Amino acid sequence: MRRGLILIVALMIAAPFVAVLQGQSSSSPSDSKMASSDFKHLLTLANSGSTQAQFQLGLAYQYGHGVEQSAYEAARWYRMAANSGDSAAQNNLGFLYETGPDGVGDLPEAAKWYLRAAVEGNPMAQFNLGHLYLYTVSMKKTPEEGLYWIQRAASAGCLSAFTLLGSLYARGEFLPQDSRHAFKMTMIAAKKHEPGAEANLGVFYAQGFGVPADPHEAVKWFRRSADAGNPDGQFKLGVMYENGNGVPKDMDQAVRLYGLAAEGGSARAQESLGELYEFGQAVQTDYQEAARWYRKAIEGGDILSASQLATMLFEAKGGKRDLPEAIRLWSWAAQQGEPRAQFNLAEMYMKGVGVSKDLKKSLSLFAQAAKRFDVSKQLKEVSSQMEQEETAELH
Repeated sequence: MRRGLILIVALMIAAPFVAVLQGQSSSSPSDSKMASSDFKHLLTLANSGSTQAQFQLGLAYQYGHGVEQSAYEAARWYRMAANSGDSAAQNNLGFLYETGPDGVGDLPEAAKWYLRAAVEGNPMAQFNLGHLYLYTVSMKKTPEEGLYWIQRAASAGCLSAFTLLGSLYARGEFLPQDSRHAFKMTMIAAKKHEPGAEANLGVFYAQGFGVPADPHEAVKWFRRSADAGNPDGQFKLGVMYENGNGVPKDMDQAVRLYGLAAEGGSARAQESLGELYEFGQAVQTDYQEAARWYRKAIEGGDILSASQLATMLFEAKGGKRDLPEAIRLWSWAAQQGEPRAQFNLAEMYMKGVGVSKDLKKSLSLFAQAAKRFDVSKQLKEVSSQMEQEETAELH
């Protein structure tokens, strides 16, 4: 299983994403128990036109601090301050439109408010706008437009922008792959305690990318990121403990760190917990718990979890076989390029299990899976069946 290969698979530069607090011009209010009198005072100031009070009310409603959480009310108060030219409110309103629930989410509106704040020089808005342009196809923007705003944000000192530029150089995405520039950009942010950069710097040392490989140095940076509450850092530190790389092997620590990362939204950590519970590694076998973590990871777009859960459902682990759901999950994962799903789905089409028998589809899926697995036996079998069918049609 994958557990033996987790160090190679998992220790990769994190794909860029905007964490909930990372994209905000100001983080959540620290006082989650706002007194009624304080709220009334803030409301009075906001209604009298104070943009700062309107902004603070937006934060309070966004995070449910002192009031019932409401994305709609948060957007309303942010919009009041934003319409008065407050760039922090404009950025947070854009972020709410980008990441908010159904009924609030609106990417064109997000881009509009990000742009207003970015033009005013708000570094976080510049970063958010560049990120949106780079990774949202519907924006129909060129990579150059996205990179322009990311670089503007970096020039203004936005640490998230340095982290993103480092990851782009590392992966050769939108920019030429350049280990020296990747390390430089990442180190700038890591030295200023940006948790995402600390986690990525750990990867450089773990893999020897741009620097001599040094697992102990990797652990140092992963730990800094993890201690700051970064799910990616927690997950990668867990990987080091699971593999005994740079630290003594300690599965209890690995499971603890995976749990923290999983609760923080790391799909990789959720997938890892799913596997540990499915196969009873370092924890007692618990198929329900495995399925729970796989489903959480799938919600985050993890295709390996979809393939794993599909196999569980097909094999009736923890309950009755659910063939339609297994086929659905394998199909989705296979479309995203997951080789195990491609292989298993090819088997289904070859045998006509859960789907109508379709040797051409089976052949195509086995050919895709061949990039990862030796499927010569399966390809020969499918080809033989196709020849037999062709011969039968001639008689």
